[in-house]
Amino acid sequence: MDIQKHFEPFRKGIIGEGYQFNTPYGKKTLRYADWLASGRLYKPIEEQIAGIFGPFVGNTHTETSETGTLMTKAYHYAHHLIKAHCNAGPEDVIITQGSGMTHMV
Repeated sequence: MDIQKHFEPFRKGIIGEGYQFNTPYGKKTLRYADWLASGRLYKPIEEQIAGIFGPFVGNTHTETSETGTLMTKAYHYAHHLIKAHCNAGPEDVIITQGSGMTHMV
């Protein structure tokens, strides 16, 4: 199978794929090249997040509300999954940073 054909359904799900914008040099098509750092929004995943998870997004510093409880549990579950995928033990820590790997380095 042709590799372009294989990945076409995935490419169509990328939000911003084929997007055009105005520049001083005329209309240009957006080209994204920083896939290792952040990638792009993927519509099937974003729809799931917005529809199922999104209504419950809130602060993680409280468990006195449904949103706070769910976010706190989701945060701890995410840490558990990350550790499992990295074969990390109970004494290993995850250092979170909001601006990605570039900021961590």
